[in-house]
Amino acid sequence: MYPCVETIRIVDGQLPPPAIWALHQERVARTCRELYGVAPFDLREALAARPLPETLRSGTVKCRILYGPTGCTATEYAPYRPPRIGSLVAVEDDSLEYRFKYSDRSSLTAWHERAVAAGCDDALLIRRGEVTDTTFCNVAFRVAESPSEWHTPAAPLLCGTLRERLLQTGQIVPCNIPLTALTSGFYDRVALFNAMNDFGSITLPMQQIHIAPTCP
Repeated sequence: MYPCVETIRIVDGQLPPPAIWALHQERVARTCRELYGVAPFDLREALAARPLPETLRSGTVKCRILYGPTGCTATEYAPYRPPRIGSLVAVEDDSLEYRFKYSDRSSLTAWHERAVAAGCDDALLIRRGEVTDTTFCNVAFRVAESPSEWHTPAAPLLCGTLRERLLQTGQIVPCNIPLTALTSGFYDRVALFNAMNDFGSITLPMQQIHIAPTCP
């Protein structure tokens, strides 16, 4: 079994605020219990065992904590640069499953590579007729006639920590979003977000979502 991974954003040497940190710990605990059947480990202890290097104490750093049935197995740090996303292609794949944050992302990587080959920056994944996520971000769609209202898929591939926080604070609302909604005019923008990219930092007009003509 491939290990799972928890991705944490560190900015100028500072960990996420308590509300976000708690969500990271909760997801690790849930994965340990439900997937591995073991007691959870403490993320702070994992970071203390391999502290952030002095050379990475300024700027934005992506921290990856890999873990499995025996607890934390590795902690990795790397400088982070936000991606440039200007277009998406909507593709259907009913076989996609990514409930737990596995380190093995081969199925998602394959769709990303196909999207790039098709001239787009990433894939918007459709499962059983409903919008889920892109290959690396949760998504939300702005209601055209109510610009303060954002809808996020009720059944994403992965329940991200930032998505959960946005739900808690009422900034996004869970809804079933069918493929047909992408071209209906009901929404006018899409936002991509995850632990490394704040809500609102990556947004596109709906016209930049292209529908794949065929599905494998």
